Amino acid sequence: MRASILIFAAAAFMAPPPRVQGGAAPSESDESWRVPVTLGKDGWMLYENPRFGFALPVPPGMKALRPPDNGGGQAFVSPDDKLRLTGWGSFNVDQLGDVEARWKEELTEANRTITYKKLTGTWYVVSGVSRDGTGFYTRYTADKNYCSGWTISYPQADEKKYQGWVERIA
Repeated sequence: MRASILIFAAAAFMAPPPRVQGGAAPSESDESWRVPVTLGKDGWMLYENPRFGFALPVPPGMKALRPPDNGGGQAFVSPDDKLRLTGWGSFNVDQLGDVEARWKEELTEANRTITYKKLTGTWYVVSGVSRDGTGFYTRYTADKNYCSGWTISYPQADEKKYQGWVERIA
């Protein structure tokens, strides 16, 4: 690992401990897990997922939620709980890497209005607003080995406040 990686002792940035056979997985309230991030000079963090080959810039002050046991990604939430950033990945199996098929599914998701969309051969972006007033931006990428994506959601009324964050993450 790079020398610049900081492992935060706070529960918000801790990675899951190894499982002991017969032992229970840590619960959401169990603060014995860690999420490794690289801290930038400007307060932004970088979450890297070596299992599925993706990285996710994380805005300052975000708190990591408990990671999934399979190491498939990471979710972060703002201190006021209004903004959520989630990154995920998987191996490209069972047609998961079919970007066009995933794109079509994304466009048909109910109860939201799409305001921007772009599709290429290896990735797509969809953004808009849900019926409940939540703004969202989703990017999905696939290559021959991996699929990954991320979604950021926030109150649509605060879109201007978060626009710079969305652009930087994208």
